[in-house]
Amino acid sequence: MNGSLNDILPEPISKDSEEIILGLLKRKMKGAASLAVRLLCAMEERFGPEAREVIADMIAKRQPNPRPDAKDPEEDLQEFCASLERGCVGSHRWERVVDEPDRIGYRFTRCMWAEVYRELGAPELGFVLCAGDEPAVRSWNPRLGFERTKVLMNGDEVCDHVFFVERE
Repeated sequence: MNGSLNDILPEPISKDSEEIILGLLKRKMKGAASLAVRLLCAMEERFGPEAREVIADMIAKRQPNPRPDAKDPEEDLQEFCASLERGCVGSHRWERVVDEPDRIGYRFTRCMWAEVYRELGAPELGFVLCAGDEPAVRSWNPRLGFERTKVLMNGDEVCDHVFFVERE
């Protein structure tokens, strides 16, 4: 399983030290998420249920912003997934379940954001983060695609991400 801080640190740390660091990270993430939840509740109190509709609209209307220096889609797929893995270290746990030149699949078993937003009782707000997965990969290269059928934020036991090169 990938995601340990030791995957990126120049010197290994103990499991106890990693747990302390990740506990601190989670508290900081929870503080930021708590602010977002309080803001949503204040907006909902003032404007009614329409405030939550704004979130649904944000999710539905999120569009990719393609980078101008996109390369060969297979090369970009590898780079995107390497970047994704670096960004998930510590806050996520995963394994690659598909590793082909034009298709990479993951099984995420931990996402601190899902833990935090579910603990705060606002997974629909946290899903705004999840909704960025497809636009992110399409922004990296418009010829890349994304599929997911399960989402930790929604209460599933895993997130099953598949990134792939779209064929014409």
